[in-house]
Amino acid sequence: MVPVRGLDEELYRRVKAVAALRGVRVGDVFEEALRLWLSIKPEVLRELEDVEREAELNRRAFEGARERLLAEHKGRYAAFAGGRLLGVFDSLEEAAGAVETSGARHGAIERLIREVKERKMELGWSLVEL
Repeated sequence: MVPVRGLDEELYRRVKAVAALRGVRVGDVFEEALRLWLSIKPEVLRELEDVEREAELNRRAFEGARERLLAEHKGRYAAFAGGRLLGVFDSLEEAAGAVETSGARHGAIERLIREVKERKMELGWSLVEL
């Protein structure tokens, strides 16, 4: 479920009533309306698809270089755009500047740190003092 902030209550009430008359769920009505709204501007959808493709290229580039970058540049920032590594920087601001000047539609900046994974440990009752 996705809540919608700022939705006019009267409009929602009317949509709910029409949905009931049609025998469909309100969610189905909203999905239909959103698809129609998106179809009005296909060039915007194409632009979004281009950005999503570039984002995937950046994710793949990072995944391919992750271990080497972590080993060689721990704690620094790696900047990616256009599916390639732009460089490794000491600050987030420097990395953002590299992405901005690259002219790419999508850029990614990754902090080169290993994630700490939460581990659960069970202690036997013999370790608990009552």
